[in-house]
Amino acid sequence: MAEGPAPCPRCGHVDLTDLFGEDFQQRAARRRQRGLAVLVACCAALLPWIGYLAVSLPAHYESKQWRAAWVGFDVALLLTLAATAWYGWRRRQLMIPFAITAAALLLCDAWFDVTLSWGTDDFTAALATALLVELPLAALLLLRVRQILRVVLRVYWHLAHLPGEPPPLHRARLLTAVADPTERAPIRGERRF
Repeated sequence: MAEGPAPCPRCGHVDLTDLFGEDFQQRAARRRQRGLAVLVACCAALLPWIGYLAVSLPAHYESKQWRAAWVGFDVALLLTLAATAWYGWRRRQLMIPFAITAAALLLCDAWFDVTLSWGTDDFTAALATALLVELPLAALLLLRVRQILRVVLRVYWHLAHLPGEPPPLHRARLLTAVADPTERAPIRGERRF
């Protein structure tokens, strides 16, 4: 088996220009910058929108598509849970995004069930369902994703022949093997925020 490019012993960066072309890092950096710019713009646009909704939405609203909205939401939840189970059973990486999506939908389901039933006879059942089913299942899915990501990081670290132990997930770089040319590599032990 052929050895891949040698990683930097200090930061673990691997130069993959032989595999992806000379301009790979520049293209990746441009995609990253565009993606981050879109996310920042979305966050900036959401702030005034949330303020507008907070002062303009009525306290009471009737919908003619209430049933379709909830049935559609629960179908989406069912499909993401089924896909998570299928890809988990087949031991495929696609289990990760489906598990994260299912957890997010479970959190949304708990939120809307509890807030929309506030002050009604259904509140106790909604709260019990949220506390006993939806929130624990979401936590279980997210913890499982975290475990899988830690294993993937450890395997990557080992295959790349990097020294020591991999960093915790919140400090681990994306596994794209592309460093931003304008960003210096952190020195081991240095805190970067």
